[in-house]
Amino acid sequence: MLSLFSSIGNLADRIICVAFAIVFAQVPVYMAQYIDVLAGAQMESGKMHQELEEVAGNYNLRIPEYLDKLMSNPDPMVRDNVAIQKNAEDRYQKYSLALTNLTERSIWVRPFYLIRHYDPSIHAAMHFEPNFPFTWEGAIYALMGVVIALMLIGLVKSIYSSFKKSQRKKRELYQPAS
Repeated sequence: MLSLFSSIGNLADRIICVAFAIVFAQVPVYMAQYIDVLAGAQMESGKMHQELEEVAGNYNLRIPEYLDKLMSNPDPMVRDNVAIQKNAEDRYQKYSLALTNLTERSIWVRPFYLIRHYDPSIHAAMHFEPNFPFTWEGAIYALMGVVIALMLIGLVKSIYSSFKKSQRKKRELYQPAS
């Protein structure tokens, strides 16, 4: 009977490892799809950036100076328009930095940059489709999933074993001597 529970435990360990491998292998898939949508958003905001740069250049100004000068206009309609342009410029700068960090960093730090630059609007615009990447990056993340699963399984088993030992000691202490 004990070997049946041991076999079930070993099977559960394997299933957990495979599940973690599959989930971790999705990280590069998600990042690739996120980067695609981010690149599109950056390109679109880049058009506004180019237009602003061109207009500001006509007045021998850089974009921030140009927008600040327009913001001093007393007309509320002009100031509202400038606020929209500033938001577009801020988005362009934010998307450009995020895109650079997500495409030029190593696979070891890229997930941390994704967390750092995560934008819910980019996530909402993507249609994530899980799949299994047959790339070195996918294999490395899958292996990391297996290692983390094994560490978690070992931790849980260690805690459970310690708990059983302490329960056994308590029973031995409180059992009346025969």
